[in-house]
Amino acid sequence: MSDCRVWVLPGMGADSRIFKSFKFPWNATYLEWIEPDHSETLSEYADRLLNRYPIQENDLLFGYSFGGIVAQDWASRNKVQRVVLLNSLHHEARLRPLYKNLAATGVLNWAPKGSIFRLIKFITRLNSRPSRELDLLLETMEQFECQYYRWVLRAVLDWEHTTPLAPVDVILGELDPVFTLQKPSKDRFWILKGATHLSFTSHSNEISNLLKEKIDPVLL
Repeated sequence: MSDCRVWVLPGMGADSRIFKSFKFPWNATYLEWIEPDHSETLSEYADRLLNRYPIQENDLLFGYSFGGIVAQDWASRNKVQRVVLLNSLHHEARLRPLYKNLAATGVLNWAPKGSIFRLIKFITRLNSRPSRELDLLLETMEQFECQYYRWVLRAVLDWEHTTPLAPVDVILGELDPVFTLQKPSKDRFWILKGATHLSFTSHSNEISNLLKEKIDPVLL
């Protein structure tokens, strides 16, 4: 791993604090979200965010949840060695019908201020036991205004599911209420038994060992 860097993207609205109790097997650089421009696409946002960093072809992108979507989109135009997704949406997978149905109602346009964030918090809490880590995640997400979450949801719904130029490894929680369990046609795929969307808090040792034993050896 001495020849490559690992760049970590957190979940929607969160920051590096959510990984405080998680042990990566690598020295990782944690990236933080920036405010999106109201009219920009997911690809434009990904470029504006990641082009600020000296990410090289031999590096690895690690994306949790929304971070995995941004990582894949950027990696469809820029070469990296590998993309690793944790509880995220693989570019071949489809969103749950819930999101399509919400979009069809136009709720992202007319929902009162704060209601979108309350919906996101509700979904995040599904299947997750109350914990300090869950409270910390929700606390970090309060750093952004409601307009940010409207933009993120629209960006995900409009994402073109572009194919990255690098292999994509997928780690998903068995009980994740946010993204579906859909095995990719070619990329590697692991399921964390009994894990929810917050798998990095409940299955941290299992994930860390998986990264070290299955993914680390394939890196130069």
